[in-house]
Amino acid sequence: MALLLASAMAVLALFLCWLCFASRFAVHAQNWKGVVPPFVAVPATLFGLLMTFLSQDVWEANRRAFQAVTLEREQLTTLSVLSSNHGIDADEILAAIHEYVEAVVGLEWRAMENGEESPEAEAALNRLTSAVSGAKIGPAFQRALLNAVIRLRSARDQRLAIAEAFPDDREWAAVLVIAFITQIALAVTHLDRPRPQLLAQAIFALAAIVPISLVASVDEPYSPPNAIASDPLAQLLERFPHK
Repeated sequence: MALLLASAMAVLALFLCWLCFASRFAVHAQNWKGVVPPFVAVPATLFGLLMTFLSQDVWEANRRAFQAVTLEREQLTTLSVLSSNHGIDADEILAAIHEYVEAVVGLEWRAMENGEESPEAEAALNRLTSAVSGAKIGPAFQRALLNAVIRLRSARDQRLAIAEAFPDDREWAAVLVIAFITQIALAVTHLDRPRPQLLAQAIFALAAIVPISLVASVDEPYSPPNAIASDPLAQLLERFPHK
């Protein structure tokens, strides 16, 4: 992302410099001298605001994504602990839990990189729900298990919704367009000499690339390189081994 954006802004800076000082349009460009430097504050402020909103959305999505995995782990732990200490259908429930965790860790985590869910994980969760609802145990205990399954499904739905919603191409398009407009505005306010114009654009490019690249690196909570790992769920397979 950083290299691509740096290349695009460098090409635009060189093009604007050529357009203003070396092309046949240069004579006409010089007629636009006089645009005061404070004019740059208009697009620059818009860029700063959009970047703030985008980064806030991304950090909040990462927080909710981690929270969803934590909640999912808590409900699976609850189901495993309760099932392993009660009821004649415990083996069936524990088997369904392991099947679900294996499907999520082995298949769904990779599918979420493309904003998709795993049919195998959905089927495993349905079988877990059926195993709990059909267990021959006391009503109160069964109700506790069913509540845990409902919260587990809710946590999974939240995880999948986040994976599908991000990245938001519209927000990124707005940020990048305003960044390029700000670069053009800098060129317009530096029509006297080419070097100051290039320097002004270079400084802005560096200032823009750093936050954009940082936010872009965590824009997809469940995708590399900074993806939220499935380790909290995978550890349940070792913590509660199925016999």
